[in-house]
Amino acid sequence: MSFVQWDCRSVKNKRIWLHQPPFSTSSFWIFQETFLKADDNLSHPNKIFFRTHRSNRLGGGLLIGIPKNLSGRVVYSKEDDPNLEILAVEVHSKNQSFTIINIYAPHGFNINPIKTFLNSLHTPTFIFGDFNLHHPLWGGNSQSSFSEDFVDWLNNSNFTMLNTSTPTHIINASTYSIIDLTLCSASIFNETECYVFDCSFESDHIPIVISWKKIQNACRTIKTIKWNPIIEKSIEIFNSTDQPTIDTITSQISLTISNHTTNKILENKDYPPWWNAACHNFSRLKKYAWKKARSTISSSEWINYKKYRSKFKFHFKRAKDNYWDNISKIS
Repeated sequence: MSFVQWDCRSVKNKRIWLHQPPFSTSSFWIFQETFLKADDNLSHPNKIFFRTHRSNRLGGGLLIGIPKNLSGRVVYSKEDDPNLEILAVEVHSKNQSFTIINIYAPHGFNINPIKTFLNSLHTPTFIFGDFNLHHPLWGGNSQSSFSEDFVDWLNNSNFTMLNTSTPTHIINASTYSIIDLTLCSASIFNETECYVFDCSFESDHIPIVISWKKIQNACRTIKTIKWNPIIEKSIEIFNSTDQPTIDTITSQISLTISNHTTNKILENKDYPPWWNAACHNFSRLKKYAWKKARSTISSSEWINYKKYRSKFKFHFKRAKDNYWDNISKIS
C-alpha cells in the first residue's frame, strides 16, 4: 500500500486534485494545513478520516485518511498548541498493526515535548509532517532552531529518515527547500520506498509518496464459469448406464464445474512510463469536455473540448520526448 504526505494549504480549495494521482492511487492520505474547521464536512466513499483543527485561530489542521476496510483509533492528539500540532492514529489490518503520526510545526519542530511518546512506540511507525526544520542532514544549506535537538534524537532513536535530496517546498521560482520530512521505524526501512511527486497541485509544498511492501493491495478477481460444457457433461453423467451412486455423481459434477471455472485478475490500468500528472489531468479534462460537448451540442463547448484535446496532445508528446531523451542519455 502507498501513503501520500502533503501540506495542502487548504484541502477545500484542492478537492479537484484529490481525484488525480498520487491521491487517487494512494491508500493513505496524510495532510497538513488543511484549514478545516470543526463543522466543515469532508467525506470520501473509500476512506475514514481522522482530523484535528484549531479552535482558537485560523489555519493549521491535520488529516489522516485510511481505507474503510481497515480500523483505526487516535492514540495521541495535540491541536491547540500554537507551535505544534500532532495527530497519531493506530491502524489495524487483518495481519498487521502500525502507527501513523502527522505533525505540523509552523515555527520549527521541537522534539522534546513528544520525545517520550515517540520512544514508547513498539509497533511499526511512520512519521510524516511539515517540520519547518533546516539541516545539512537532509540537504539544507543552513541549520534552524530545534534542528540539532531533532538530529540528536533521530541518531539515537529507532527511526530512519526516508527523504531523498529532492526538495519538497517551493519558496519562489528558483529557490526550494526540504522541510517536509518522512520517517519510519528502522525495522521496516528496507520494505519502504519514497519519492517526491512532480507536481505541487497549487500548493507551495510538493506531495511525497511512500510505498510499504509489507501491506499489499489485494488483487481483485472475477470468476468466469462456462455453463454450456458443464450442462452437457452433467447430462452425460446422469444418462450413464453405469448407475453410479449419488456421491459419485456429486463428485463428477463438482469436478466438471471446477474444470470450467477460471479466475481472472483485474489489474489496474497500465499507463506508459512517461505518463505524468499533466498527462493524467488533461486526459480527464479532455474526456469531461467531450461528454459535455456531445450532450449540450454547443459550439463553445466543442471549442473547449478541442482546447483540452490540444493541451493533452502537447503534454503527452513532451512527456514522451523527455522520457526517451533521458533514456538515450543513460544509454
